[in-house]
Amino acid sequence: MNFIKRGFLSITRKKGKSLILLAVIFILGNLISGAISIQQATGNVETNIKERLGAATTVELDYEALDALSEADWEGFEIQDIGVDLIKQIGELSYVKYYDYSMSTYLGSEAIDSYQGDMEEDYIHHGPSMDYMLKGINYAPVLDFEEQKGKLVDGRVFTQEEVDNGTSVAIISKKLAEKNNLHVGDTFTLANAVYTYDNETGEEELVTSRDVVLEVIGLFESQSIREDAEVDPSRGMFDFMDIEYQNTVYVPNEIVISETEYHWQEYMKADEELAEMMEGEEQSFEYYTPLFVLNSPEDSDAFEEEVIPLLPELYTVVSATDQYDSIAGPVESMANLSKYVLIAAVIATVLIIGLVVLLFLRDRKRELGIYLSLGESRSRVVGQILIEVMVVALIGITLSLFSGNFLAGQISNTMMEADHNTSYEEVMYYSQIQTDVTTADVLDSYEVKLNSSYILVFYGIGLLTILLSTAIPLIYIVRLNPKKILM
Repeated sequence: MNFIKRGFLSITRKKGKSLILLAVIFILGNLISGAISIQQATGNVETNIKERLGAATTVELDYEALDALSEADWEGFEIQDIGVDLIKQIGELSYVKYYDYSMSTYLGSEAIDSYQGDMEEDYIHHGPSMDYMLKGINYAPVLDFEEQKGKLVDGRVFTQEEVDNGTSVAIISKKLAEKNNLHVGDTFTLANAVYTYDNETGEEELVTSRDVVLEVIGLFESQSIREDAEVDPSRGMFDFMDIEYQNTVYVPNEIVISETEYHWQEYMKADEELAEMMEGEEQSFEYYTPLFVLNSPEDSDAFEEEVIPLLPELYTVVSATDQYDSIAGPVESMANLSKYVLIAAVIATVLIIGLVVLLFLRDRKRELGIYLSLGESRSRVVGQILIEVMVVALIGITLSLFSGNFLAGQISNTMMEADHNTSYEEVMYYSQIQTDVTTADVLDSYEVKLNSSYILVFYGIGLLTILLSTAIPLIYIVRLNPKKILM
């Protein structure tokens, strides 16, 4: 009789043993299936969230390293600034898609009203208003628009000539424009007011002020704050950030430099003590914040490796994808757990299935001896056993494919929610790169799915594990002596 046919007949005639083997494979298959499902789901979350965070990277002071400095370390230590030449050198690296460097300052205005969103009724000024952030740019198309933080909805962006010459043109938010009935082509006035503070009375006194007249050449809308932000209490900080962004005024860097220089010169005229302290020191009013957009988030590590040696002491590279580690705690915990479960499940499968098959072979010692004594080759006997085990394994793995995937989804969601509700204390530092992506977004993007990639990986790992666990006991058949068995 053909050994393949014998294998199928053996499965149907020995239903008890076949069912035992099926049950063992099904249980172990659920562990492997669940672990692979979670591994793939967490991998997809990381890919999706990092794509959403983007490939923005900046260079800034390492505040944790600064906090770690002792008093002795601070003596004689001077923090260097990031110069334009270094920014351009970094921007020319092959990993960089485009880059910008920006200065910013805050101005007030008596001519227009700032946008305050839902807090309009509760908004009360105490002292001078500095509601408008004048954000300088060197990259004429505006990097924030390229990266979908904002979207130009009317007018145009800057020309490179306007940027180089510091032309008095600006791009403002559509909401700010609507609040003040401004349109493309209109002009508006901001005030660069200089105040001094009286320590005795605790009041601020206006020293001088000058108007900054700007022409509106474009209107933008914010793209980074989602519509559901207002119903999520955890997103309060992002609401505040959105209001600040709505009051942002994009202008060429040269305008910000000019207004910053004016402010400090006038302030030192009014503050003799400060003027004496600054006398003889080289004064620079250019403090740029660089922002580099890489070709891909995957380039972050290589970019950082090349940039770090170029930076002054106590500077570091900060990428948008770095924030993934701080918001993806529950997913990372689940990924690590699933990795250990997968390893343990594979080892347990090899040991348990191997032991079960070996016990079954010992019970069939006489049957196997007869096959060999009748001239059946050992390879065909081995083939028969492999067919018996692999057919049952295929059924068990197929069943566990669906149940393991379902259980993985239910259990992992419960565990991540519990982990998410655990509170953590951590020191937060301001970074130029901000995002509205939260741990809740990470959990929302986590989904255990039954797709072709998961099916192929599961069948591959499952069948190879069963094959390995079966191969070890087959040494028993190779060593069988039919004469001794039948005597």
